[in-house]
Amino acid sequence: MRRIGTLGVVMATGFAMLAYVGGPRLPQAAGHEGPDEPNKPRAAVTQLEHATQLDLTLGIKDKEQKPWEGKLSISEGRIVSVKIVLASNNSTVEGEKFMVRAKRRQGGGRQANQNRNPNRPQRVPLDPAKLRLVVDAPESATVRVETSRGDFSFRLADLETDSTKMFLDGEASVVRQAAATRLTGRETEDDFPSMAKSANGDVWVSYVAYKPGPPLNVERVQSVGFDALVPKGNGDQILLMRFDGKQWHAALAVTPPGRDVWRPKIAMVGNEIGIAWAEPVDGDWEIMSRRYDPAKDRWSPVTRVTDAPGTDFSVVSAVDSKGQWWIAWQAYRKDNYDILLAKARPDGSWDKPRTVSTSSSDDWSPAIAADSKGRVYVAWDTYDAGNFDVMLHATDETGQPQVRQWPVATSARFEARSALVCDSQDRVWIAYEEGNEQWGKDFASEKDFRKSGLAKNPGYALYIDRIVKVKCLDDGQIKRPAAALEQAIEKVLTRNKSVPQMTLDSAGGLWLFLRHHPGPNGQGETWHSYAVRYNGKNWEAPVHLADSSNLIDNRPASVALDGGLITAHSSDDRTRTQDRDQSDLFTLRLASKADVVPPAIMADEPPPPAELATVHPNEPEDIARMRAYRLTVGGKELRLLRGEFHRHTEFSSHRDGDGLLEDSWRYAQDAARHDWMGNGDHLNGFGHEYLWWINQKMADVHNHAPTFVSAMSYERSQQFPNGHRNVIMPRRGIRPLPTGDLKGTPDDGTPDTKMLYACLKHFGGMCASHTSATEMGTDWRDNDTDVEPVVEIYQGHRHNYETFGAPRSPTEQTQIGGYRPQGFIWNALEKGYRLGFQSSSDHVSTHLSYAIVLAPSASRQSIIDAFKARHCYAATDNILLVVRSGEHLMGDRFETAEKPTLSIEAHGTAPIARLHIVKNNKYVYSVDLDQPEVRRSWTDMDIQAGDAAYYYVRIEQADGNLAWASPCWVSYRP
Repeated sequence: MRRIGTLGVVMATGFAMLAYVGGPRLPQAAGHEGPDEPNKPRAAVTQLEHATQLDLTLGIKDKEQKPWEGKLSISEGRIVSVKIVLASNNSTVEGEKFMVRAKRRQGGGRQANQNRNPNRPQRVPLDPAKLRLVVDAPESATVRVETSRGDFSFRLADLETDSTKMFLDGEASVVRQAAATRLTGRETEDDFPSMAKSANGDVWVSYVAYKPGPPLNVERVQSVGFDALVPKGNGDQILLMRFDGKQWHAALAVTPPGRDVWRPKIAMVGNEIGIAWAEPVDGDWEIMSRRYDPAKDRWSPVTRVTDAPGTDFSVVSAVDSKGQWWIAWQAYRKDNYDILLAKARPDGSWDKPRTVSTSSSDDWSPAIAADSKGRVYVAWDTYDAGNFDVMLHATDETGQPQVRQWPVATSARFEARSALVCDSQDRVWIAYEEGNEQWGKDFASEKDFRKSGLAKNPGYALYIDRIVKVKCLDDGQIKRPAAALEQAIEKVLTRNKSVPQMTLDSAGGLWLFLRHHPGPNGQGETWHSYAVRYNGKNWEAPVHLADSSNLIDNRPASVALDGGLITAHSSDDRTRTQDRDQSDLFTLRLASKADVVPPAIMADEPPPPAELATVHPNEPEDIARMRAYRLTVGGKELRLLRGEFHRHTEFSSHRDGDGLLEDSWRYAQDAARHDWMGNGDHLNGFGHEYLWWINQKMADVHNHAPTFVSAMSYERSQQFPNGHRNVIMPRRGIRPLPTGDLKGTPDDGTPDTKMLYACLKHFGGMCASHTSATEMGTDWRDNDTDVEPVVEIYQGHRHNYETFGAPRSPTEQTQIGGYRPQGFIWNALEKGYRLGFQSSSDHVSTHLSYAIVLAPSASRQSIIDAFKARHCYAATDNILLVVRSGEHLMGDRFETAEKPTLSIEAHGTAPIARLHIVKNNKYVYSVDLDQPEVRRSWTDMDIQAGDAAYYYVRIEQADGNLAWASPCWVSYRP
């Protein structure tokens, strides 16, 4: 019986929690001399000779959840497995019998979710049930499907691969695919395969096996306390597996378990297997390597390749025609990312790394390949021109640096994440992703955004209209295939395409792998891998890789074998993140269908001119002004740090919308030029420990304090009236606190929320309510000023939740996500809550939400401390806004013997049109302006002795952008 979801609900002591298994510790760097065996050696796995996968869909026309009961049989061979891919929660499979119903679609789609009326019943669409059969049978075998609503049968020979055959008057369908073989078991989450083939034809795969910590449940939290959220005994291990043509042999240990590693890559170095990876040493990520000699069953010691301040990660690996091992990687040097290259010496040590990228801006995502003449090519993408462009570098035949550098893709569009392969004629094939111009600039999905003063959305979100392109370096010139890739795949792969990988088969056919959301409705965070072959004349039809459902950023490995390819890829069997199982490795064989002819290539076209005007042409100056600003208060010098902690990714996008986790960090460091950022994915992946581990690891990789700070954060989601909250923790290694389901009462508050407050006090964290006037908001029944000191007043994806009638505030007609006016922030202030203001993005939105803190230094702890002091403000652009009252700063609570005076300093990114001062939820001062900056003071002459009041400032620019200073709480005691 298939497990529907991986989290179970447990009730205890007046609140509900989700029980799930443990989490990470932070292991030290590899320093061992020899391998440790895996915890449980895997048994050898035999690849099935006649394996076929059949995806059976039932209830295509169903409007209600009617049952489909039945059984399966086959005339020859055997049914290896039957499992549910998609069905209602009460569906079952036992052996070859099944009972399934259509599944109600989560959320009912983007538009239904955004415009939901809580007082109107919603009709939720159904997705038909889907079963997956794997059979080991000859082509002559007949599969029979008997159901309570009709029977049908088919011969395997009558089904073409990756085509659909309909039955029962369109109520049922079958799709045939090449079946994948599972390589790994239940002990670990297995991911990140890399593949190489030895001279004797053996195939080697390295991968990362993550062992979870001990099970974590309510009883453990009760007995151990909140420290149970800091798991022990978990971590990564790099393993190495061999395929001899028939069997996959038990894995060998490259590292001990319990490590913390980043995406290993392997290469055949003579008769040895070389493995390179990234691992932290004293908190700084470095590149490591070691070799294995299978003939002697002997391991080399671990070699440390890098020893310089700054993160080193994303290593790629190749061997040149002389048998020399090369690696390239992404490294943080001198306040930006560079691409480095190094060559191994015969004794296993490494030459001094050299920088091959030439930009003073960030360079990302290296790829590497070698030709038959001794040249080594490295590709990457750079933000040098204010958008991502793909570059290609080559050594000469002796391996000397900087023979030549080619711009591969340099339009104003997003061009990134390249892949490389060299063919037998020494042509260099380059694949990369292409997206929109003005990537990561001003974009929002709120319905009245165009009415807010901005005439249109001038930029694009992080994951829209993504395609893959292929080019070729031939005779020193950048060219492209004559056959159009997009035309060949667009009917099958209709949505965004990402993360290209390339391999050549033994006939010289070029195989391109890419990731794609299966749709059609875009529900759920699930992407599959597809392979497309270029035979020199045409791009062949896309081939789906069975058992490849996973995140977007999932990269299959492959090598040529027996006239085709063999792959290794990971899948967690997801239909969405909540429903994922664990990640395991799978392998399958891909056959080459057509002969290869000399590739038809043609001259590349020059990059097209930009179609969109630059958003915020003065942004570099605006950011420089904010970064240079200093303010001394109470003897401390404070600086402005711009960022946010509510940015979703593929981990919890709810659909094909938010893009790769990597791209959120690209956005933060390049498109937005933030000083800090925190991820806002739901429970770092809906409470799954492995996804939390990956999420926090990537944040750790991108932490470059004081230049850029990555916050350890997540979104904890409860429906109204409990409310969604974004959480920041001071360090890595703390699992998200699971959510409960009790509403509590307006008078007593919510037990689950109070538990969160206690947890945050225990660890020194903090949280902020967001979208407070929606179904995800709150009626302000709970607040603890020590750990919930701020509120998300504006969200780029939706609205301003300040008060009804404020600029960009919602109405019942324009709201997104349900309308709950009890959640307007003025209601919280009226209750006496002391809440500072910040702004963050949520889904899709970019470049419109800034949470700016005034802090003495740039660090995770300093950012939390500034929020807790409410020394912060919210803005929709790079607006500078500081409000003081004597030696007190916005956010402070204080007494004064003089009538309170506010000193206001503001620097706009456009003319400042209006300035408002709000006292106790009333406008007490408003002035129309038309100037780029404001410096003025205002004294409350109406306050009476003994009165207490709170004041805050809002400024409105002529272009519709806004900024809100956190309130001051003042007691007048003359």
